Amino acid sequence: MVYLIIFIIFLAVFAFSYFVLIQLNYKKLQIENRINQIKDNSVLDETEGRTFLERAILPIYTHFADFFYKATPSKKLEALGKKLERVGYSKKISLEKWIFNKAMTIIIVFLSSYMLFNLIVKNSLKSLAMAFLLSLLTSVLFDFNLSRKVDRRKKSILRDLPYILDLITVSVEAGLSFDGAIARVIENIKGDLSDEFAKTLKEIRMGIQRKVALKNMSERCDIREISMLITSLIQADELGVSLGKVLRIESSNLREQRKQIAREKALKAPVKMLFPLIFFIFPTVFTIILGPAVIKIYNFFAK
Repeated sequence: MVYLIIFIIFLAVFAFSYFVLIQLNYKKLQIENRINQIKDNSVLDETEGRTFLERAILPIYTHFADFFYKATPSKKLEALGKKLERVGYSKKISLEKWIFNKAMTIIIVFLSSYMLFNLIVKNSLKSLAMAFLLSLLTSVLFDFNLSRKVDRRKKSILRDLPYILDLITVSVEAGLSFDGAIARVIENIKGDLSDEFAKTLKEIRMGIQRKVALKNMSERCDIREISMLITSLIQADELGVSLGKVLRIESSNLREQRKQIAREKALKAPVKMLFPLIFFIFPTVFTIILGPAVIKIYNFFAK
């Protein structure tokens, strides 16, 4: 416990000294940065008017975020990047920021839990083990929360897919192009699926082929129904088939699949109700019906 307190004091003194030195040598560092930019033929960066947070705290945050990002394996980074895209975090939070938030939360939980358990148990080894378990649980909860949000977003996309597909079908049959129909959907409907179509339309307008943009959307969503729809659209575009007919067929297929899923859930309902019926409802009913009779029989034989 004494070593931990010494370590915390050392970190506090180091951070305070670092901030003081930055403030004292700020003008000198600023001049050196400007000279280096001139030597490298780079554009001068206007640093006047920047706050203390931008000058002192933000560089430390950037260094730590970069450290945690580089320490993460490449396969883990790729998997996390795909998950963040599927959950829609790519426009709100970057991969580096998510990793930094997770790592700092784990570190804070570990240190605080270690100090707390050490005060209660007064055993360093047990406190360290409990702190490690809580840190591991925090990491698992972070990943579980991300996976749960991915599943929730997939359900939202599947719920909106038939209605958006109907709007695209009506727009295409009315004479609009496929890109114009997507733009109409983005204007009139808000949601996760509309955001994915907005990304696809942006890629098409940037010069990416429609086929490639649609495939990128299929990879981002990772939903079987979306993949089947995009495959049909790509084949129709390559073979010259009318998009209106293909979209109407796919829309009817999606609605039929939704009906089948509803029927399947309805058939599973009696089986799922069997367990609470046996373990909770039947004992209560038997207690209410047979309870008075058991009491009367007991009193009769007791006399």
